[in-house]
Parts: sequence; structure tokens; C-alpha cells
Amino acid sequence: MKLPPAFSYSISKPFPQKYHYFLLAFGILSTAAFATINIFLVGHDVITITSTHFNSAPVSDLPMWYTGSQTFGCFSHQFQLGDQFRTNISAFSYRIFDMGSSDSGQSGAGGLPAGAGFLYANQDLATCDVDHFEIMVKPGDHLITVTATIVCPPPLTFRAVVRWSYSNHVMIGSRAVAAFPVDSLSRAITDGVRNIMGEAYKDISTGLYATNGTTRPSQQIYKVIAQGEPNCDPSPPFQCVVPPFTSYNAIGNIDLNILGASDIAADEGNLYNVVNVFYAGVRLDLGHWTTDNLFTNTTSFKRLVRVTSSANPAFRAVATTQGMAYANSADPPPPPDVPTPHAVVQIPYICNILQRKPIGSFAISVLSATLSMFLGTWGLMTAILSFFVGKNPGANTCESHSEILLSSNSEKQVHLLLASVTHGSEGEDAGREVLFGSNSSKCRFRSKAPEPSEPIMDQTQA
Repeated sequence: MKLPPAFSYSISKPFPQKYHYFLLAFGILSTAAFATINIFLVGHDVITITSTHFNSAPVSDLPMWYTGSQTFGCFSHQFQLGDQFRTNISAFSYRIFDMGSSDSGQSGAGGLPAGAGFLYANQDLATCDVDHFEIMVKPGDHLITVTATIVCPPPLTFRAVVRWSYSNHVMIGSRAVAAFPVDSLSRAITDGVRNIMGEAYKDISTGLYATNGTTRPSQQIYKVIAQGEPNCDPSPPFQCVVPPFTSYNAIGNIDLNILGASDIAADEGNLYNVVNVFYAGVRLDLGHWTTDNLFTNTTSFKRLVRVTSSANPAFRAVATTQGMAYANSADPPPPPDVPTPHAVVQIPYICNILQRKPIGSFAISVLSATLSMFLGTWGLMTAILSFFVGKNPGANTCESHSEILLSSNSEKQVHLLLASVTHGSEGEDAGREVLFGSNSSKCRFRSKAPEPSEPIMDQTQA
């Protein structure tokens, strides 16, 4: 039996079989997709930490629609005049005493004005190098201090000073060498500097810092200050040497006259030895590696470090056979052309990272957000599919959904209902909704009252 075309499809009625697999696949895939998205949306918190391990790349490759204006990763550190830093090798401390303008490419906000500071983001310090050195001896204080200045070209554009002192007593505020690991490069550098300065200190302890009789009056030396600049070959293998001092002043303790190196009994060679070893140690601490560095190349040590009357035989034996850089290592020394580690400033950075919530909060947040998104999407999809199914030409027949065979009694009931509609009051709505069928599948339609000219006949009269 065909129903009138005004049949209305109820969205609570089950869909045809061909839609079941689509809805099942959509439910599984959408649930998995929503759960994955919500792991990042609600399962993690953005927190700020400090870390010495700088990473300029974001900690996760999240799309822009999620991150928005939030920057993940570590921010550049701004250095100011007077700031101090250490490298990852950490043999010496450096104090910044001069700086230029930073490179505008270091930050999205541009560079900093000259003298205002510079931005540092884990750049390699191998481009930095020593440009000046000074050694000062104070016999009355039993103190030897060696100083060097380093210069770093753009994009860093700063200058810093580093110094090391040696005395017959432990100086307050100085770092104990024992604080460095025994087999570390920092320990090897500081041990080498201490040993060579210990040789130079013997001239103080034996009273050789005095006039040698070439000048009058005979007197002790109050202070010796020697300065100079290293000389490096601009072409490979970039060999560097410490040339003769450009300035050497020995100040008499009585008349404060300026004396030369030839006027005092102390061996000038000890001062050159200290400068050579300290110069090589600073370059290693900056990661500025060359094959002729006397910490790694025993031949360079023999050539650059002079043999004096105060030489330490035990120290010289290790430095000329094993190399000062490997004196404390149990492993055999590598060839001298093996580079030392790259050096970077050891500084804590401020970093934004994603951190997973505690497991309980994580599970509840992800499940609730996923369920909410799924139910909303599922309801929308059901409404859309119901609309398209209702437009299907077969949807307006009972056979299109489930076959219903009407008995003669059912047909009689339908016509009696239609007859009752036509005999209703004229002021009432002529349309009535008629429902019939089985419990498992029911068809609902609206019928209009037949025209008065169409007689209604009961099948019993026919």
C-alpha cells in the first residue's frame, strides 16, 4: 500500500543499512582525532623554567592555530656591562668590560643600542680570541697575576677580561682547583697554569726580584708589569705566538724608578712561560682550537716554553710527553689535530615548555573534552544525515524502511479514520496525523480531508 506523499520521516527511526558503516567509521575516527587534539589542548600546561641547555627551536612542532602568539623554547639572554660568565669548560671566569651594538638579527625586536648590552643565544665562542695580555709580579705580596682580554666579533660584539693569580697562600674568593673533575679539561687547564706559575714563583721565594748590580742603589723590586699582544698567522694552520713584551716595567722599592728586565736578577723567561701557558689555556677554554696549542701538542710546548733554572721536572716530563690537556686522563692522548669541545657561555635561560598534567587530571581533562566534542559532532552529523535521508524518494513509503503488510481490518481502520476527519467541524484543521504499523516500525503521515464531491465508502458496503 502506498502512503500519501506528505509522509514525515522521524529522525529517531534507524537509518538504512548503507549508512551504518559510515557512522561507525566516523565515530571511531572522530573519537581518535578528538582525543589526539585534546591531549595537547587540555592535557598539557605551558610552564616557564630555567635551563642551561638552550634550544632555539620550539620544543614541539605545534601548528600556529594552537600556539597562537605563545613562543616555545628558550629566550636569548641579555648581558650588561660588568656581567660575568663562565664557559661550559669552566676553567676561568670572564667579566665584560666593553661592548658594542648587538646584531639586529638576534631578536625579533631588533638589536640593542651600543653599550646597552648584547643578546646571547648559545653562540659558539670559537670566534672569540685573546687580543692583549699582562703579567704583574708583586714580590712584597708574594703574588703573581696574569691577565688577558678577549674580543668577540659580531654578532656578539663584546670584550671581556680574565685573570688568574698565584700566591703562597689560599686567596679568599678564589675557586679551588679541586672543585673541577680530575679528568676534565678545565682541571687540566688550571693545573697547567698553576704549575707554570709555581715555577715563576720561585724567583720571588729566592729573592731574585732585586737589582743585579747594574744600577744604583741596590734595592728590592716593588712591582713588575709586563704587557704585550699575541701574534697569530691569518692563514692555516693559524699558528699563534707570544712575541716579546711591548712594555716591561720593574719599579724599584726605594726610589720607585722604572727599571728594565736586564736590571733585575729574576729570569724574564719565567714570565714568558706563564703568559704562553695562560694564553693557550684561555684559547682552549673558549673552544678556539689550533693544532699547535701547547696543551695538546707536546712539540709546541717544547718549542714555546723555555727551560729555566726554576723548572719543575715532574711537570715538564708530563707536559712534553703526554700533554698538559691529558695529564689527568687514563685514556691515551689523541693526536694533536683532534679538536677540543666547542665552547658556549654557561648561563641559565628562561624557557617556555609544554608539561603534561598529573595523570589523574590529564585523563579527566582529555576524556571530558573528547566526549563533549564527540557528542556535539555526532548530533550534528545525525541531523544532517536525517535531512538527506528524508529527501530520498523512497523515504515516503513504508516499504522504503520496513515492509508492512496491511490486513483488510487495518485498511478499514484507516478509511474509518479518514471518514471521521471529513465529518469533523469545518472550523477545525482538516489535517490529522495518522499512525499505524507494527511496534518495531511505524509510519506516520498527514492526510487531508477529501473533497466533498468524493464519497467515502466503507469497504463493507462495497
